[in-house]
Amino acid sequence: MILRMNRFRWPHLIAQLGLAGLFLVLSLATGLRLALLTPIGQVADEPAHIARAGALLHGQWLGRRVPFKPVGKAEVIVPATRINFGLLNASIGEMNATCTAPASIASTARQPWTKAQIIDIDFNTTQYFPALYLPGTLGIAAGRAVGQRPLAALFTGRVGMLLAYVLVGTLAIAIARFGRAVLFATLSFPEALSLGASFNQDGMLIALSALAGALLTLDPVRHRRWRWWFLPVMTLIILSKPPYGLLLFAVLAPLALPHRWRRLALTALWAVPPLIWVAIMTRVSLMPYLLGPYHPGPLWPGPAGTMFSTTDPAAAARAFLADPARLLTLPVGFLVANFGFLVKSGIGMLGWLSISLAPPAYLGWDIASLCAALGVLAAPRAAGLRWSWRDAALILALVSLSVLAVEIAVYLSWDKVGSATIYGPQGRYYLLFLPFLMLIIPRLGGRIGAIAAPLSALPAVVMAAIDVWYIPGLLLRRFCLG
Repeated sequence: MILRMNRFRWPHLIAQLGLAGLFLVLSLATGLRLALLTPIGQVADEPAHIARAGALLHGQWLGRRVPFKPVGKAEVIVPATRINFGLLNASIGEMNATCTAPASIASTARQPWTKAQIIDIDFNTTQYFPALYLPGTLGIAAGRAVGQRPLAALFTGRVGMLLAYVLVGTLAIAIARFGRAVLFATLSFPEALSLGASFNQDGMLIALSALAGALLTLDPVRHRRWRWWFLPVMTLIILSKPPYGLLLFAVLAPLALPHRWRRLALTALWAVPPLIWVAIMTRVSLMPYLLGPYHPGPLWPGPAGTMFSTTDPAAAARAFLADPARLLTLPVGFLVANFGFLVKSGIGMLGWLSISLAPPAYLGWDIASLCAALGVLAAPRAAGLRWSWRDAALILALVSLSVLAVEIAVYLSWDKVGSATIYGPQGRYYLLFLPFLMLIIPRLGGRIGAIAAPLSALPAVVMAAIDVWYIPGLLLRRFCLG
């Protein structure tokens, strides 16, 4: 009997530790080349994130509002941070890197550190909680300490961000009781790995969501203390992206556990720090985006002659107040109209959505993702958290409401007032949901499942191994670095 038990335990152990080790090796192999080959600024929103990380070098944990007067225009108030002038120049010096303008711009590489700090206007990063930028900030500081110029120090900062991403992702795969293939695939998507090897904090958010999902797979009776870490991990995500806040309550599964109301109250307490942070940001730095004069869109219920020059969340909310059904129809309409784009950009549209993969690469990752999901279906029922339809319904409801919240938040904070559709959400925003969606899949288990579940990760491992050569080659061709 002992031999029979060990026979079915070995595949689980190999999958649990072996898959984590494979992720560690493959993600570092691809990620380091992404971090060092991609020109600085050629990842979505990276210069703005660099400004946030660079400001931490001077102890600036909060952004602030400052007056700004564009040439020929009236003075406005904008959110900003202060950053070393040399570092700012390095963060944007390679923004126009193409085959006609080589990425290795000599003047940018020679840019020295300066004593002067300059105000950098950042509408979309000053409100983010600073903790997730610390690996990049420490990397910049280490680079400067050993004599690197600003551009080289930024590449060192990227390596710091990548190491944090890989370590958190490896831990997530190692501790998960099931769904390891899903976590491996999510963390190995070229898009996720590109973000993880940059200053964009979305990479760390994806890694933390994988860790949060892994913690939820643990048996709440046998691993109560380990599972408790879900709350601070999830709170760290929400501090940066409040629309994901409802996912905090996924920890209430299994609903069959006693003291349900006490657990609900304790979970709700972890929502307080993000609420305090939002209040602080609203007070000290949060400002609407400057857009220039425009007429509101067709959903604007106010006077026809009204003009706006910025985003306006309060005015945009009037479109929902005029017809509450839009709280559902606008987000769902966006998903239906843009589903193909969201899948492609979630798997990988690198740069500023400017570098697409080859069609076979998307197909390969689609197949790998499907196999990973089927692997959850084949996982042993006794492994970790036991599945129940009530828990699956709870988590599905939380994910669905969070998807709506993310898209509505973009509409209110990013889109023009009265817009008839939602613009702005990208596939990377939805990668955070995948570790939670795997929890709604029932597990059938059985003897076949003990082998099938580990094998379900094989297509994702193959794709990740191919990407070690394919993705860097794509960048070399795009920026003519070869």
